[in-house]
Amino acid sequence: VPELWNDSGDVTIFLHPKEAYRGPSFRLESSLFAASRKLTSMARGRASHALPTMRTLEDQAQQMTLQLPEHRSRPASPSPVDGSSQGSRTFSDSFDDFPQQDLNLYLPLPLQADLTSASSTLGAGDVDQLIAVRNVFAFLTGHTLVATSNTPAIFSIFLKIADFLQRYEFSNLDGSTLGEDVTSNFAAYITNFRLADVRNSRERTIEAIILGERMRSWELYNEGFVHGVGRYDEIVKLNSPKYHMITDITTKRLERATLDLNSRLRTVRTRLESFDFPSLFAGIANSTTSAESKTIRFKAWKASSLAMRRHVMAVYKERYGAWPPSAKSKKNEFEESGLNRILLQEVYRDFADLYDALVDRSAFTTRSADLSLANESRASDEHITASALRRVLDEYDRSSPPVQPPVPFDVPLLPSLVGTRRGFETLEPKKQKKENIKSLSNDEINQALMQSYNRDSISSTPFLQAFMTFERQAARGKTIEEMQDLRNGQWLFMYAVIQSLPLVVVDAPGIQWAKGVEYFLCEVPKGTPPWIQESHNRGWYAIAGGAGVVSLPTDIIDHGVEGIYRRSHCWRAAEKWSGYNDLVTTESHETTDSQLLPPPPLLSTDDSLPNSRSSSPNRSSIRQSLHLGLEALPLPAGVTPTGAKPVAATYDPSKSFEAILGGKNTSQLNTK
Repeated sequence: VPELWNDSGDVTIFLHPKEAYRGPSFRLESSLFAASRKLTSMARGRASHALPTMRTLEDQAQQMTLQLPEHRSRPASPSPVDGSSQGSRTFSDSFDDFPQQDLNLYLPLPLQADLTSASSTLGAGDVDQLIAVRNVFAFLTGHTLVATSNTPAIFSIFLKIADFLQRYEFSNLDGSTLGEDVTSNFAAYITNFRLADVRNSRERTIEAIILGERMRSWELYNEGFVHGVGRYDEIVKLNSPKYHMITDITTKRLERATLDLNSRLRTVRTRLESFDFPSLFAGIANSTTSAESKTIRFKAWKASSLAMRRHVMAVYKERYGAWPPSAKSKKNEFEESGLNRILLQEVYRDFADLYDALVDRSAFTTRSADLSLANESRASDEHITASALRRVLDEYDRSSPPVQPPVPFDVPLLPSLVGTRRGFETLEPKKQKKENIKSLSNDEINQALMQSYNRDSISSTPFLQAFMTFERQAARGKTIEEMQDLRNGQWLFMYAVIQSLPLVVVDAPGIQWAKGVEYFLCEVPKGTPPWIQESHNRGWYAIAGGAGVVSLPTDIIDHGVEGIYRRSHCWRAAEKWSGYNDLVTTESHETTDSQLLPPPPLLSTDDSLPNSRSSSPNRSSIRQSLHLGLEALPLPAGVTPTGAKPVAATYDPSKSFEAILGGKNTSQLNTK
């Protein structure tokens, strides 16, 4: 085969038994199948007893970091993909110890034709077998794949390739992938053939899950799984025979994830189909005996919140034709009626813009996801409004499962006469109170409101412009205290909406094909990938406010309720405003051992982190609230588990044992 004949290769591959006296088919580098112990044994014959084991390779890795023999030279080969498994390279490098020699590899196929006879001809089945093997080596070298009448689709071609790779035991050291070359080459084919783009086909969704499992590709498996959960009912109705090719583990995970998604959607629909939040004013805001009720005008807050609800409903009915929108209306192009992913993401962006414009970036929350404010000591008169507002927000967050973590910056900027009415700040407190109950002119209203916005975050969106017009109309003839009540009521409504959405609008990490998808892409495949026998996706986390550490599955932290909220807009914005972004630039110290091991040493301190804004709270409080009680322990500066430069943490449970150890020095390996 010309495209698979490399004169500089060291192994000649025959697809016929020696007795057939047929010529070779391929000549390639033996390093292409270094991840296959079986093929290496077949090619090297008696030398196969020297093939490395996982234990010997670990010993070699430790010795190689201490002293690397200068006389060894590696044959020319393609450079590895960034972030690839160091362990897989170690596995391949170990074969350099074999003496360089030309090898013959015989892969006799069970052909029906009698190859010892010169007059025999190959049947269609024999041709299919030969082409299937040819495709394997074409795949390993990155060449074009060939289809046949029996395998006309890329899916069927890769099924045969996967069968061959598994039959000949291609694997990295811990079985998490089929080897470095296979992983990197398959990633290229995924891109070229757009195998992960399953948006318009239920059949392709099933195929992506199957190929992800067979080829041990987390990238493809994750994409197929997330899309599969989003359209699970449609996939089941398809009744495709391919669905039964999915492993039982994945099938059960799809079912559980679908149940969880349906539960999330029921909560969202209950709240947002009519923007009704009865629990918002059912606690302290409905009390007439609480200390706050003596000074806080809760009824005015509620009236403002209801007015905001009517305004938002009117805006969305004008935009979409109805609320909830109807499919294929003149004002929208949705394929299905109701609250879909695209619609809710648009709503979330609207309210995120409003949040950015109104939030007080200097008032970090005093709330905690673990502790209720019900027994909080009475706040000073100066902060009693913020305290009461947080009590209402806390009751709402805890009103129904799951408990929503508090937003890091959770109170709004309030209109004030300072800078609005000349000389106000120089008046005595009694005179200031009198000024606060005087009606404002239209010019004063405009000036007070403009000062209560974060002007650098105001964007010229229709939703934000409509809100500002609505707020000015509502403030006509009002006093500054009444304007503050209006703002607090509007904030409560905004908070209720924006806290209802992250569980369904924050897409699963690693998703590539999401544009135009109306079904939800928020459910990740939790747990160890089905092709890995032993769970190794655990991380070390420090307990906020103490010296203790705990080892937990990364699923609990990264994909639990708090982990999802941590990836949402309000938390991302808080990291930027506080100057603290260590949350997304460090990864947990992962280990393959499921038992609790001694924690790794802390190699960085708070002093090495970026300084916070002068108006922000101290770093320890930010760390506690942003990390929601647990924080991933930091790695050394410039080091990540893959040995690459620090990047935003991305969850990848298929990360191999050797990838985790890659790039560490010998002393670290010896502490294993």
